[in-house]
Amino acid sequence: MKIDFTKTDETIVEDLFNDLENAAKDPKHPFRLCVLATTEVDNIPTQRTLVFRGLLPSNEMLIFTDYRSPKLQEIKLQKQVSILFYHPEKKLQIRIQAIANIHHQDTTCLVEWNKLSKVNKQDYQTELPPGSDLPIGEEELTHNAEFGSDFFSIISLKPTKVDILQVSRMGHKRFVSRFENGMWNGRRVIP
Repeated sequence: MKIDFTKTDETIVEDLFNDLENAAKDPKHPFRLCVLATTEVDNIPTQRTLVFRGLLPSNEMLIFTDYRSPKLQEIKLQKQVSILFYHPEKKLQIRIQAIANIHHQDTTCLVEWNKLSKVNKQDYQTELPPGSDLPIGEEELTHNAEFGSDFFSIISLKPTKVDILQVSRMGHKRFVSRFENGMWNGRRVIP
């Protein structure tokens, strides 16, 4: 995706979400990995790289996680988050502010859980929660298939603002848009 300033605000945002939808299907797409920023319990910003998993028809973005992960506690306290995508070849940065919602043991989770391979399901079946110290002498994680989907959860991100920056030797371009009153209202801004 390149920013085409001749298009309408709504079309620019639509093109962005089409590109993100493609990224969710293509493991080699640069947008497949993204950075999610939340606020820790003590109000310190924190970031982590995650796999972008999908896009709902409402343009809500999906990220899978373990329900025991500290980031879920952070989201429960502060639902406003930011997600960053970067395409190194196109020199394209996408920043999205969103409202995060947690899905756990609901229909959304069940549908996505059933699409996962056995190996991918193991990421959510560890004996210890994410961030725990490995017991001394253990190199491998201990998985327990009996957990099933107990700890599998999904973070859905409802976008409220997009900030697209195209870096170029011919001149940088930037577009910022907010979702207000059911539509995207954007403007071209100085990078």
